[in-house]
Amino acid sequence: MSGRLKILVVEDDALIAMELEERLQELGYEVLGPVATVEDAERVIAETRPDAALLDANLAGVSSVPIGVKLAGMGVPLAFCTGYDQIKDAPPELANTPILTKPISEADLVAGVKKLFGG
Repeated sequence: MSGRLKILVVEDDALIAMELEERLQELGYEVLGPVATVEDAERVIAETRPDAALLDANLAGVSSVPIGVKLAGMGVPLAFCTGYDQIKDAPPELANTPILTKPISEADLVAGVKKLFGG
């Protein structure tokens, strides 16, 4: 078992998902997924508790807010990766969730992930 921090990536755009996975691995993180649906994300969470999560806010028209609420309830820090500057219908427990605006620059990704881990 590696001691690397595990980040769940939920992203329905295959190219963005691959790029995020590659960039996170280069930064030394273990990537869970990437997965493209709320159902797949739930399956991953049931098997392995992530140390943090990056969620695309809109998965082919389906909101990832429910998975965010579940992760927040588990105490998992998360950020939304989206083309929007706010999350529609975000419940109070996600009100302060950071948003990384796509396309995510290298600097924003590094800073965003550091912030998730209290850096």
